[in-house]
Amino acid sequence: MGITGVRRGGTLLVMLAWLLLVSLVAAPAAHACSCMSYDLDEAIEAADLIADVTVEHEIADIAGDVTYYAVVDTVWKGEETRTIRLRTSSAITACGLGRIEPGTPLLLWGSGGDGSYSTTWCALPRDAPEDLRGALTDRLGEPADLTDQPVPLEADRLPRPGLGVLLAAGILGMVAAGVGLVQVAAVLLGLHLNRRGRR
Repeated sequence: MGITGVRRGGTLLVMLAWLLLVSLVAAPAAHACSCMSYDLDEAIEAADLIADVTVEHEIADIAGDVTYYAVVDTVWKGEETRTIRLRTSSAITACGLGRIEPGTPLLLWGSGGDGSYSTTWCALPRDAPEDLRGALTDRLGEPADLTDQPVPLEADRLPRPGLGVLLAAGILGMVAAGVGLVQVAAVLLGLHLNRRGRR
């Protein structure tokens, strides 16, 4: 190999090293979950639902937020409903619980209502005693036991999404399929005019 070949090879290596360095510097860093944690009493106060639940299956995954169907067994605080929707981020770095396998039992600290809740690692008490359920019972009384209630049939237990959720999913689907924003705007305008025409 001549001097020219060595120079080209050296230049190529320098360029590759430079590109690697730029890509590493420009890459977004993966940050650990960071939030203000609660002590036990603060966590109890902040939660809308504290309950033993079992995740049954996944309902939806939209942009990293995963919604699960869960069966409620016991309730210390909140509504006493046999089934709920449970939403969390699939990214633990975003303080979500990550992917939850079907059949996984959880002591849920949820925010929300009307059968639809969300949760993060931030909802958990930082100073949880070893017997957390006992501590909850000491503070809130005996939990409501829902295990003697039947779990609704599949068609009844899965919540029906509202019009806004369906519309958002449709728009995301059209954009993902390559439909332009002009076409999406035309569809929305058509829905609006159709609704006004029915009045």
